[in-house]
Amino acid sequence: MRKYITLIFKYLTSFLEYFIAFMLATGIILLCLRMASSLGNIPNLDVWPNYDDLLETCFNLIIGVELIRMMYHHTADSVFEVLLFAIARQIIIDHSSIWITFVGVCSIAVLYATRKYLFCRFQTPESEADDDNSSN
Repeated sequence: MRKYITLIFKYLTSFLEYFIAFMLATGIILLCLRMASSLGNIPNLDVWPNYDDLLETCFNLIIGVELIRMMYHHTADSVFEVLLFAIARQIIIDHSSIWITFVGVCSIAVLYATRKYLFCRFQTPESEADDDNSSN
C-alpha cells in the first residue's frame, strides 16, 4: 500500500511541476507580448517612466524563464543559473549602498567558486562514452 501511495505522489508532484511550469510560461509569454507592444511608447514617460523599469521587467522575465527551466530540468546547474540571475538583477536594479553591491558581487563569486570546486558531475553510461571519445 505504501508503495502505491508513494507512486501516486510521485506522479502527482510531476504533474503539478509541469502544470506550474506551463502556467508560468503562459504568463511570461503574455508579459513578453505586452512589453513588445509597448516598446514604441518608451519615449512616453507615462508608460515607461524610466529605463530602470524596462530593465527590471526584462530581468524578471529572464528569471521566470530560468525558473521554468529549473522546474523541468532538475540539475544543480539550473539552480545555479536562477540564483545567478536573481543576484545579478538585485545588483543592477537596486541602486542602494556600495556595501550591498559588494555583498552581491561576493555572492556571485561564492556561487562561481561553489560551482567550480564543489559541484560533482554524475556520470551516466552515455556521458562516460562521450568522455572516452573526446579524449581520443
